[in-house]
Amino acid sequence: MTGRSQERITQGANKLHSVRLITGQAESAVYSWEVSPATGSSTNVSAVSDSATTIVWDGPPGIYTLTVSVIDGNNCVSEQVSKEVEIVASGDLIFAASNPSTVVCSDLAGNVEGSSPPHSESVFRVVYAGEANLTSATFTIENPDGQFVDANGSILTDQDNPEITVDNSGEDKTIDLAVSDSWENTGSSNVQFTVTLVSAILTDNAEIVADPETDIVRSISVLPKPVIGF
Repeated sequence: MTGRSQERITQGANKLHSVRLITGQAESAVYSWEVSPATGSSTNVSAVSDSATTIVWDGPPGIYTLTVSVIDGNNCVSEQVSKEVEIVASGDLIFAASNPSTVVCSDLAGNVEGSSPPHSESVFRVVYAGEANLTSATFTIENPDGQFVDANGSILTDQDNPEITVDNSGEDKTIDLAVSDSWENTGSSNVQFTVTLVSAILTDNAEIVADPETDIVRSISVLPKPVIGF
């Protein structure tokens, strides 16, 4: 970090910052860091004496100044270098309206496809309206018995930690979650699986927790099998 620069970071992001000693004695050099206003971060940067540190930018949205200086191994003091960091508010993290809840047919016994035409999975798209792109998103899927399952319908071993993670296949603001529709409903009424968007990690390392008051729940309703007899 030399001179003055600027960077935009999502509120709550963990960001590694570093400077390099261009001239001077690197051995035993002591660096001094400062965030101004100090409300920009809960990280105690005054305790940092190295040339690199990870700062949590969890202050209110706004523009902050990160300043660094060094006393090198010869006890010579550098000029300060600084950069502006703009903390931007996290955007909405929701399911896309174009991917609504689904209603599917029960499979037949032995995992035989029960839909005509075949319908093997329901796809729900997550969209993000913030500054950074999505790295991954976490979800929970609950079956009709109240147990948490993975995207293939298998019951999770750790029911106390039921979140499943889906990585982003591209550098963008959308993630698709494909959930299996291969379930058999032997009852006489619909059964429902509930898919809930929990959170996401952004490319600037911020974690965004989905707002429960927004569009973060989808369902898969499984119709009962038609029954015939002689």
